[in-house]
Amino acid sequence: MLHIRSLARETFHGSWYSERSLQLVAQLARGPLLVQLLFCFWIVSWIDGLLAEYVGNGKPHFWSLSNLNGPFDWASGVHQGFYWTLSAAICMVFIVPSVAALTVGDPLVGVLNLLGVLLFLLDGTARNPYVDTPHRYADDRLRIALPTSHHEGMLYLLPSSGVGIDAVWSPKVANEHLEADGEMMVLFQHMRSGRWSLSEPLERMRISLARYQQRVIISSSQIQNLASWIYLDKTTRNLSVRRIQCQRVPDVHLIGRDLMYTLCHAEYLVFMGRTRLPRDLQVKLGKLRFLSRSGASPPGTEEIRTVGFTPGFDGYKEAVEYVYAIFDTEVDPLALSFEGTSPPSYSAALSKEPSNIDEYVAELWDASCRHSESLFTALYFFTTVWFMELGNVNGFHIFPLRCRTQDGDLVSQQIVWRQVWYSGLTAQLIAASPAAFGLFVLGYLQ
Repeated sequence: MLHIRSLARETFHGSWYSERSLQLVAQLARGPLLVQLLFCFWIVSWIDGLLAEYVGNGKPHFWSLSNLNGPFDWASGVHQGFYWTLSAAICMVFIVPSVAALTVGDPLVGVLNLLGVLLFLLDGTARNPYVDTPHRYADDRLRIALPTSHHEGMLYLLPSSGVGIDAVWSPKVANEHLEADGEMMVLFQHMRSGRWSLSEPLERMRISLARYQQRVIISSSQIQNLASWIYLDKTTRNLSVRRIQCQRVPDVHLIGRDLMYTLCHAEYLVFMGRTRLPRDLQVKLGKLRFLSRSGASPPGTEEIRTVGFTPGFDGYKEAVEYVYAIFDTEVDPLALSFEGTSPPSYSAALSKEPSNIDEYVAELWDASCRHSESLFTALYFFTTVWFMELGNVNGFHIFPLRCRTQDGDLVSQQIVWRQVWYSGLTAQLIAASPAAFGLFVLGYLQ
């Protein structure tokens, strides 16, 4: 820096010498120009995302994840105009100092700078390793990774202060999907091949929920928000948490597999954080969880009847009505009417051939309650078996909520930008390798 300043003083306080000016420009090739330029463009995209979320259902102007192919394909995650502007700026900022360095007799710096920028623009760097690092969640970004075999897909967001449940589009991150892929996808494979037991869904759900709870950094206020939401606490003033922020699938009711999977996570977080709940919410734990099977009833809590744990269709009907009450909406007739739907020719869950659909629903619900420990795990058992044995029929669908657009949210966009930063730093290290080697020789990096 002192050398640059001295060159600048000689340039502007003396007569204009083109050689001195060239040396000044050549010295810029030694600076972290690429990282600084990427930071400027990142700030623009980040502010663009903040404004889109602030508006509500707003659309970002500079990026969209609709054409994304995994968490490393960052170029497809930004608009073409933004990409080409970034590429042109990189070329201009890098090529001029690099050519100047070559001209003044510093070929090593000039060549390494050009190699670095080519490596970045041609996507020649390695994939960033952060997809495998542990991911954590905070109050307003409690993301639920849904089982999928694709490189991208939907995630559900649990309600937070002032915001209801939402669905967002996101690239698939390996660590984020450990539970969904390692437990639930394996369960689906076993069910399709007929190698599953009735206890397996609850066992795998327990593992999945316990691992998810380790990821979460959650405040007492957020636990109380979730508890007020799922326990239908009428005293809460924040009724907006019951509003569905995303899009509902047409002609589909809310009793869908992945939505029940999400509700299982919400109830588990509340249950594990029960000591941080006020007394009036603690006494409601047994409303959704069969406490005698959990073995964690708070002292002095009376055993109360768990919603839905009633034999036959009446129990299923009560469970459905409760789910709709959580979202403060009327029950869709399709959720309770099975007219015109035929039962499976053979039910592996019931080990029999159901004679009619009403018998199938009633007995499947009884089996769901026998092999579950809460209302939502029973509903997950029911909807998973229904999908495997009947499919998406009679208004059932594995994900009844969908994101409004595939643009993604701010978190998903930042996941994509990890590859930009990783590639930029790799390219910048190539350009800075002579300086790093010099510091090593001098003993500063030993």
